[in-house]
Amino acid sequence: MSRPSGFLLHLTMLGAGVALALALLGHPAAARPASPAVLCNDEHFPLSYRDDAGRPAGLYPEILREAARRSGVPLDIRAVPWTRALRALETGEAALGGAFATTRARGQWRVSLPLHHERIVAVLPVETPFHGSRLADLRPYRTCIVEGWNYGPSLDAMQADAAWRLDPAPSEALCLRKLEAGRVQVALVGEAGAARLLDPAESPRMRTEAVGLELPVHVFWPLTVPDETVRRIDVALRRMEEDGTLRRLARRHLEQ
Repeated sequence: MSRPSGFLLHLTMLGAGVALALALLGHPAAARPASPAVLCNDEHFPLSYRDDAGRPAGLYPEILREAARRSGVPLDIRAVPWTRALRALETGEAALGGAFATTRARGQWRVSLPLHHERIVAVLPVETPFHGSRLADLRPYRTCIVEGWNYGPSLDAMQADAAWRLDPAPSEALCLRKLEAGRVQVALVGEAGAARLLDPAESPRMRTEAVGLELPVHVFWPLTVPDETVRRIDVALRRMEEDGTLRRLARRHLEQ
């Protein structure tokens, strides 16, 4: 005796439901979106770098991990070469963690609340007759800047001035190597990088000067990242600022 056609339809629908459930169990990525990737500079100790095991370490990765924990937003935090991080941001593949915002950046990507404020210093030979205290005082000197860094509106405007002799390098370390080799007269880098990356043999003949430049550091989010993700991370960062967590983490990493 043949079974009723309704029973066969019920079995078919039940089988399809089981198959779909198994497919979702077998493929977790189909059930939930991938964690947004945030790429940090891998040679910016102690702010961001890779530890001996190759894991992201330093101030920025720790701030991002804590913001992810508080917000409930899982982040895929990595430390990679700076130029690779910039390319990934440009193509929308990943966010960039630890960058200085400019008007251009704010128009092209979504910019987080600050993670930290970093002091920028001029590194130059001790014999260089420089006695200024402002960024504009560097105008007569051939100055190396880090390619892709956003030093803020002041330097953005100066880059359009032909009188400025700016010479970019892919990283702070290479910027300082240019200075040590005599190819530039000044390197404009972060204070932490200046303290660590100078060649010990060259360090005694170099000095650092403040130029009145202290910039907030942000995450640049590509437009492919959901608005809710950006909002929740910002809420966590605001609370970390209010309860002193950002200051405590900065002291721990910068005073070690």
